[in-house]
Amino acid sequence: MLKFNLLGGGVRCSALVLTLGAACLACMPGPGMAQDEAPADKIRVLIIDGQNNHNWKETTRATRETLIACGRFEVDVATSPANRGAEDEWAAWRPSFKRYDVVFSNYNDGGRCLWSEQTKQDLVDFVAGGGGLAIVHAANNSSGDWPEYNRMIGVGGWGGRTPAHGSHLRRVKGVWTTDPAPDGGSGSHGPQHAFVVESAGVSHPITDGLPERWLHAKDELYDSLRGPCKEVTVLASAFCPKTKRHEPMVMTVSYGAGRVFHTPMGHVGGSDPVHCVGFQAVVARGTEWAATGVVTLPVPEAFPTAEATSVVAPSKVKWKRP
Repeated sequence: MLKFNLLGGGVRCSALVLTLGAACLACMPGPGMAQDEAPADKIRVLIIDGQNNHNWKETTRATRETLIACGRFEVDVATSPANRGAEDEWAAWRPSFKRYDVVFSNYNDGGRCLWSEQTKQDLVDFVAGGGGLAIVHAANNSSGDWPEYNRMIGVGGWGGRTPAHGSHLRRVKGVWTTDPAPDGGSGSHGPQHAFVVESAGVSHPITDGLPERWLHAKDELYDSLRGPCKEVTVLASAFCPKTKRHEPMVMTVSYGAGRVFHTPMGHVGGSDPVHCVGFQAVVARGTEWAATGVVTLPVPEAFPTAEATSVVAPSKVKWKRP
């Protein structure tokens, strides 16, 4: 059964409830990264990487630059063992999630989660207990065989996901709902291209103040993601020429007392998508919201319009202040 509520001028739809509307134990920071105690006004972020079918090293570098450049975050990195790492390496890999305000996943294992049961439970406990989680691009391909991860991210692609893993999200006459699509797959994209990101009409700290429509730089437009779709709010979407429908581009998920920010954007195959000012703003503001529940970061200058992209290196982005 679907339950609909008006929210901030938009429509929120809920189903199940769908609300649309030790080697690395200490996660030692690298040169220039945060030490044990970050300044009180900084949000502590842990980026998880080490595996991905994308260039995870470049993605981590760009993410750190974006988060640090806006002045709101201190960032550490926990790099997992290699995919063929020995079992004892994986058993020893247990990042201290509780030391951080938000975990940022730049990790994709291709579907079979290699984390130890204790490490998986550590992340579940962290998020359910009020911690933040940020999921960007191929991180939603990861761990298709881990039910709680699928629940945390709302929807995902590839990674062995089938109709048994859940539904697609569909926008029908402006309302987001679920579609079981029993004969459909999970995860696809057409050729990379620039596309317009459009507000879902829901008031939310991540997107409040952003243009209703803005042109994202050339990127992969993920479509046909599927999952449990529980307590997911779609904040923005993009029309996909391949599927001839809107696909969610900015989402939040409630998980226990925790908050999850999820965007399928951010392919690294060139610098444009991750250096799009709109993408950088959404990632920084989404990460801040996941960590704190509020957004204090302003809308950057040179934000893209509906007609023109805006690609700027993170160190050059000017975050407007009152």
